[in-house]
Amino acid sequence: FPIQILGGMELGSYLFIGNFLQVIGLRTVPADRAAFLVQLTTIMVPLFQAAFAGDLAAIPVLTWVACILAFLGVVIMGLDAPEFHLSQMDSIFSSISDISYSSGDLLIVAAAVAYTMHVIRLGRYAKFTTPLDLAAAKASVEAVLSIGLLSLLLASGQSSISFVSDLSSEISTYFQTLNEQIALGQFPPSDSGKVVGAILWTGWITCAYTIYAQSF
Repeated sequence: FPIQILGGMELGSYLFIGNFLQVIGLRTVPADRAAFLVQLTTIMVPLFQAAFAGDLAAIPVLTWVACILAFLGVVIMGLDAPEFHLSQMDSIFSSISDISYSSGDLLIVAAAVAYTMHVIRLGRYAKFTTPLDLAAAKASVEAVLSIGLLSLLLASGQSSISFVSDLSSEISTYFQTLNEQIALGQFPPSDSGKVVGAILWTGWITCAYTIYAQSF
């Protein structure tokens, strides 16, 4: 396979996994909290690169300082749980047991790991192909995987896994409502502006543009 195809398959897969985990995580995690967790990518990249090279000593001191500050930020967010109250804090050390994180937080962190792998591996492929070819390959792979996942969820119906069943039900309900409104002559369907706006923004700006810009 040409290098841009191989790169598109690998990098597009990382982006698909990261975007999927982030979208699912945002169901239970506030946007500001998710944004902070995703930005952990900025410190994960040098850490992962050094770990893969087997030379942690190569990490600059300022990067370690950034890692410590980011870790403290994550700890502070854990203390900011709804069930946590400052009155419960006898001391900063005894309050560690009150730190709580949701499954959504873990999904967002996992998304950050996927984005980290994308950035690291992008450095290898970008040297051997043009930005447009690589961006097109990544976007195509991500689109195919997204359509495949959507089709799989639609076909899964009532799965024994509650998470999969809930997603399948939501998607089926949306398309059923869409078809009913179109059949009644309500075109464009109600609230379609919000949906189209979200699709255009995430498709053109957060996905297409960033995929292209990162390929340089």
